[in-house]
Amino acid sequence: MARSLLSRRELFAGLAAGAAFAAAPRPNIVVILSDDMGWQQAGFNGGTGVPTPHIDGLARDGVSLTQFYMQPVCTPSRGCLMTGRYAWKNGTERRPSTASRQGMLKDERTIAQVLREAGYATWMTGKWHLGEWQTAHLPLARGFEHHYGHYGAVIDSFSHTREGILDWHRNGKPVVERGYSTFLLAGEAARLIRDHDGKRPFFLYVPFNAVHGPHQAPESYLRKYEHLSRDGPQRAQLECLDIGVGRILEAIREKGIEKNTLVLFTNDNGGPRGAPNGPYRGTKSAYHEGGIRVPAAVRWPGQIKPGSRVDGMLHVTDLFPTFSGLAGAKAAVGLPLDGIDAWDCIRGVKPSARTRIVHSLQVIREGSWKLIEQGASYYQWEEQPLQLYNIAEDPYEKRNLAASQPALAAKLRAVLAEQRKHAREEETPERIPDFPPVVYGEEENRLYGEQVRQQMRELGIEEGRRKRTAKKDPGKKRA
Repeated sequence: MARSLLSRRELFAGLAAGAAFAAAPRPNIVVILSDDMGWQQAGFNGGTGVPTPHIDGLARDGVSLTQFYMQPVCTPSRGCLMTGRYAWKNGTERRPSTASRQGMLKDERTIAQVLREAGYATWMTGKWHLGEWQTAHLPLARGFEHHYGHYGAVIDSFSHTREGILDWHRNGKPVVERGYSTFLLAGEAARLIRDHDGKRPFFLYVPFNAVHGPHQAPESYLRKYEHLSRDGPQRAQLECLDIGVGRILEAIREKGIEKNTLVLFTNDNGGPRGAPNGPYRGTKSAYHEGGIRVPAAVRWPGQIKPGSRVDGMLHVTDLFPTFSGLAGAKAAVGLPLDGIDAWDCIRGVKPSARTRIVHSLQVIREGSWKLIEQGASYYQWEEQPLQLYNIAEDPYEKRNLAASQPALAAKLRAVLAEQRKHAREEETPERIPDFPPVVYGEEENRLYGEQVRQQMRELGIEEGRRKRTAKKDPGKKRA
């Protein structure tokens, strides 16, 4: 009798939660992405070296996702986020080089396109890194109405140049200005929120270049961490990142839209050497857990229980169908998705429906089991022996069971072989004509190159590779 009564209570609680969700309007969606942050640098994952109160607040007021996976480096993670499809399908498994014309395959449909079609305002402030030259690769051609930030990877955080090439833009035009990139990006995001007329929900994507190298910060923050020697600049950069996150959250509070705004914070890959990944094995570039398991927290007041935790397996591709579902958008149009709608898992109603992640065509997770194929390698991840781990029992990957479980290893190898049939060729990595340009973006360089060169000279921004040193931040007040 008691067992039957408990089931009824659970049923009524579930119906009440469902009714509350059904009554909620389509949320504003804010995705904040850090770059090269270590798993254990966020306070909500045990970090103590740098205060991250604003990032931690998202976990305190929402849910922390303890088994959220990205790819081992930046471009493939961003490609998966944008398309809901594996990087080895969407042409982003390899990063575009400084001089490359290649980018994400042009027939891929992005979450920005889907949400825009569903009536959302779509804004981006930050690092794109899915093609930095051809106009068809750039954010305004991939669903964003507004973009401010950079197209490529590494930039000087004060001059916004990469090896002397300007990579700083607003809505398809180059911007020559000084100011600390983290604070400028946060300031732009906050302004967009404050100026929004509220007629449409918005999707705001804020991929910071922090805490990726070169590790730069305003001098006052650098001095706080100079006792840490070579690690100090990255830690100063992390504190500035948290301040930037706080400015975005403050704009949401001031606008009075917290209860109708979902905010996700996560990171693009595992931290590199020097950025602690906690107990997990490996770093950026590796398919061991330290290279792909990232900090993640989601807040939506009234829809997600504060201080909750979800341990289910999730992958970055799941964000596309999840956000589409919340927006009432049509996700299942075009190329087939690899992502799964994870909303019921994120809000703690159901366990994760995900049972498989094909991390690459050499690495697969099936249930608790993870296979790393013999000979697997990736960027700085050296060629690997055959490995098989039970991640549920051994998340730190200390016990290789490949020799004792040959049948299981063979089964997972067969799944990988089947997956290879669905791989797609990436774009040819052709060189940008007449490299180096003055500014990234083929049309911007053609139309504004000489003007940009003159403006850079007037501001004292050097052409050629800049020294990786910290500068004062004359743009801080603007942010």
